[in-house]
Amino acid sequence: MIGHTLNTLLDVWRPVAVEDGAGGRTVTRSWVGTVRARISQPRAGEQVEADQAGARHDAWIYVLPRGDVRRGDELRPAGAADGSRPYWRVMSTVRPSTPVYLRAAAEHIEQET
Repeated sequence: MIGHTLNTLLDVWRPVAVEDGAGGRTVTRSWVGTVRARISQPRAGEQVEADQAGARHDAWIYVLPRGDVRRGDELRPAGAADGSRPYWRVMSTVRPSTPVYLRAAAEHIEQET
């Protein structure tokens, strides 16, 4: 089990569509929960492969297999609800055949001032 290596707390924020009352909708982010995680940098070959596919891949984020993390979620340092600190956008998730972890390929986002 990887539980002992999960040394970071991340808040999970998920996009939610809200009707605007005029026939359209606005997408906002809603807090889903907090997960324990480990953030690892991908190998150089994995970064090159992502670049060739036109994607960003800045980190592997590991959580427990039951962690509620999905593609499109934002993972923010716990307590950074205002979005003022850097965060990660989940590009994809993978669960191995033996459910020991959930691995998310993520893009690191820096807030502009």
